This record gives sequence, structure tokens and C-alpha cells, in this order.
Amino acid sequence: MLKNFISFPHYDNLNESHDASFYYLFKNSTQSFKEDIHDIYFGKVFRYEFNGIPKIYGNAMGVEASDTQIDYLFKIQEEYGIPISLTLNSLETPHELLYSEDLIKQFISFIGSFYERGLRSCILASNHLIKSKILHKNFPEIRWKSTVNQRCPDAQSVIDLCFNGYDTIMLDRRLNRDIKELRKIKKAVDYYNEKYKPDKKVLTCLLVSESCVYNCPFKKEHDSIGEYISTDYFKSLSKLTCDNWRFSDFGTLPRNGIDIVTSTKESWNEYANLVDIFKFSGRLTRLAFDAKDNEHMKLSWILNDNKIDRLNQKKFLVNEIMSVNSFSEVIDNNLIPVHGWVHGWTDNRVVNTDIVKIKNRLEHYDSIWKTDKGIRLEKILKTCKSQCWDCHECEKAFETEYYDSSLQL
Repeated sequence: MLKNFISFPHYDNLNESHDASFYYLFKNSTQSFKEDIHDIYFGKVFRYEFNGIPKIYGNAMGVEASDTQIDYLFKIQEEYGIPISLTLNSLETPHELLYSEDLIKQFISFIGSFYERGLRSCILASNHLIKSKILHKNFPEIRWKSTVNQRCPDAQSVIDLCFNGYDTIMLDRRLNRDIKELRKIKKAVDYYNEKYKPDKKVLTCLLVSESCVYNCPFKKEHDSIGEYISTDYFKSLSKLTCDNWRFSDFGTLPRNGIDIVTSTKESWNEYANLVDIFKFSGRLTRLAFDAKDNEHMKLSWILNDNKIDRLNQKKFLVNEIMSVNSFSEVIDNNLIPVHGWVHGWTDNRVVNTDIVKIKNRLEHYDSIWKTDKGIRLEKILKTCKSQCWDCHECEKAFETEYYDSSLQL
């Protein structure tokens, strides 16, 4: 059985009325849910002034947890022993932060304010700051994690990041479609851990889903802009970009995202044998319930109707919502498609999580992943490297028009 294998997002994008909501969602979750969690990652921005100009650094998504929410996160860490992980994932490290001794001291003080409270995990995208080892010296107990935005694509890149000073290596999204390279990475990490015996054993982490296309040409610019405009990107510039393939007639095709496709327990375990941690995105999540209901709500896993019934695009009715207590239950019970389950919240007063009933209901839903063409496509996706222009297996399986690039849509 898998334990502590999920890097879970804190819902940073909440207003003040929900400052305590994530704490209650986690508190009310089952023990099996909690046992799945490796860490909970959250964003916080480093603010400073340079040459009289107020500046910020650290957060590509442009959202951050409030001070009160962070108090509750430390409460989770203290009460349940689940590590929390500070996220500073911007690739745009300000030049002055790399040169100014005064600013470096301020940054150390910023990290130190969390370290003194017990923080022992941090995502930091600045390769130069990590290589300097100044942070390792000041915070020897912190596990330093790279970010997926650094695009670590292969075994040699993983080894290089290890020598740079990272303890947890976040692998590039493309590796969801290149299981052969994942095997090489597993071999390389085992080699590094055995030969060099680092103080902190190097771990690898793979992003399960984010709905970005392979090597999206807009990604770096999106992240740079997103640090300042956050979700406003999806009210403006996304009309030029991902709205056109996410919300088109082709939106459900696997090629329009770089998400893992593992419909069965056996397929999931192929990946689980090669990486240590699976990261689920979701810091932009907003809650659709009133904070007065906190006592009745809990974190759980819900079947995404878009991922189970893609044959005829039927939508589930409200009373058909399927929810389970933990992701390990999805895997252990082979609730097909495994990759169709997403984190969310359910009301203890309403939602039934009876596994037997869910398995019986799933048997009556048509899903492309149960068909011969779906099984064939899943096998192809594990090694296709997202070279869609001369493949078109996704279009073939879903019986849609062929296209060479998502940017055509």
C-alpha cells in the first residue's frame, strides 16, 4: 500500500471568510486521506524595496496564503505531522536578489520566519541561490525542492539538480508521456543516493495533472505575467491561448493536456514504481460553500465526469456524484479510470462514499478507457513523447478531426 505519496495543494485563492476552511476540510478528512499526504504546499510572496521601488518575488501563480491561513497550516503540521512546504516557484529571480548582500539578508530573514516555526520544506526556483549553499547553511534541516517550471526533462538533468543542491527533484511534465526516460531517472537517482549517500535522500516528484499542453509556448510568459495578474490571465490573455483547446470540441483529448493517463491500478503502479511523490495542482481552487458549513465539509476525491464518460459527453447529475475518502482507495479498488479522480470537498451530511456501491455504479458507465481503442491509446500515451503532429492516435480513438497543433484550434 502507498503511504505519504501525494504533494497536496493548499487552496491559496481564498478570501478572508474562508481563512479557516482548509484547516477544517483537512481536519474532517479521513485518516486514510491524511496517510496519503506527503506534504501540503502553499505560496507566500517575498516583499522588499529596491532603489525606492516596492518589489515582489516568488510566486508564478500570483496567489498566496494569508497570514491566518498559514497559522492554520502550521496547526495542521503540529496536529497531524504532515509537513507544509513553502512555494517560491518564480523563474524570474530579481537580479538584485542575487547581488545585494542586504537583500539576501532580508530573504534569509523571510525564510527564517517560517523556519523558526517549524518549516522544513521549501520549493525554490533560483538555481543560483541554491548553488550558493547560503540557504543550506542557514537552514540545514530544510528539504529544498525544485519546481516543475525548471523543466527537468531527463536523467542527466536530474543528476545536475542533485549536485546543485536540491533534495527533491520535480520532474518535467513531458515525462508523463515518456515512461522509458522515467526508468532511466529512477536508475540515476538510485545511483546517486547509493554512491554519494546525501544527508537527505533524493526523492523525485511527478505532476499528475495541470491541463497544460506539452511544452506550451506560452508557459514561461504566462508564469511571468501570472506573478502579477494571477487568475486575471484566464479572463483576458487565455482567449489567445488555452481557452481555445480546453473549451473546444477537442477539449477532452489527452493530447490537449500533459496529464498522466493511468486508467487502471496496474497502469498507475507502473509510475508509482518509478517516482516517489505525485503532485496535484490546485492552489487556485475556490470554495463553493459557505464558511459556516466548515464543520460538515471534508477533503475527498471526486470522479471528474469529463474523464470517465468521454464517449458521449454525458454529464453526471448532482445525485450521481461519486466520492471516496482517499486516493489510495481509488488505486486499491481499481476504480477505473484511476486518473479520473480529482481532489475536492464533500458534505458529510449528503455524500455516500460506499466503495461497493461506487464499483457497481462504475460498471454501468461507458468509458473510452474500458474499450479496446482506449486501452490501446493509454499504452501509446506512456511513450509517445507528445509528438502529436504525425501521430493522431488521440483523434483516432476519440473519432475527431485530425489536427497538427493545439494552436490551430
